[in-house]
Amino acid sequence: MFDLSGKIAVVTGGGKGLGRAIAQGLSRQGATVHVLDVDTAAASECAASCNGFAAQCDVASHDEVLSCFAEIGHVDFLVNNAGVVCAPGQPFTENSEEDWDRTFAINVKSIRNTASAVSEQMRDRGDGRIVNISSVVGVIAAPFMPPYSVSKSAVNGLTRVLARQFAPYGVTVNAICPGFVWSPLWEDLGEVMAKTSDGTQGKDAREVFQGRIDTLVPMGRPQTPEEIADTVAFLCSDGACNITGQILSVDGGITI
Repeated sequence: MFDLSGKIAVVTGGGKGLGRAIAQGLSRQGATVHVLDVDTAAASECAASCNGFAAQCDVASHDEVLSCFAEIGHVDFLVNNAGVVCAPGQPFTENSEEDWDRTFAINVKSIRNTASAVSEQMRDRGDGRIVNISSVVGVIAAPFMPPYSVSKSAVNGLTRVLARQFAPYGVTVNAICPGFVWSPLWEDLGEVMAKTSDGTQGKDAREVFQGRIDTLVPMGRPQTPEEIADTVAFLCSDGACNITGQILSVDGGITI
């Protein structure tokens, strides 16, 4: 659908789930992809599936990110997909300080780290794309897990700040807010919700997931990793060269 031939992409948290689909999607459009993940085996497996390169990297560590990106060199597209959910917290006082710190370090601080790692080269070239993977719960509140919901709101805010700062240099920065995408993240979350949320006891993770779709998604179906990957590819394409600072919900109408 898009010609990304000759371009170099970095996908954080690309070893599995949504990140893996994004890495494979960019590869199908012709980009060479560097897959970053704390899970070395998962990163290597994904990289092998898309003829890319793998690197072990904790994106919450500024020094580790700078070292990793120095080895990669030229980057045209940066896709910040790495993220974690947190323990349930309803009320919010149930979440520990560690819950808040870890969630923000991986979901928010990591974007600052990676964006700073590519900032100089993208500004100097006057070209580049940064795509942050946020969440529908960054647009609407998710009281079940406050640190995660608030961190994704922060991702949206940081996206706009970066877009404003990069705009004079021809670099675009956007965020995608997926709705309900079945992934390893949702497998874990569904299991937690099945044990702790009213009305879901006794159900398995997939049943909890489907119940949320039936209740909240006007189009009545989940979103797929491939649909998110295609949206990333579009935002990296020449057709999106004048789109920046946008928070794009790909959610089947949840946020209507």
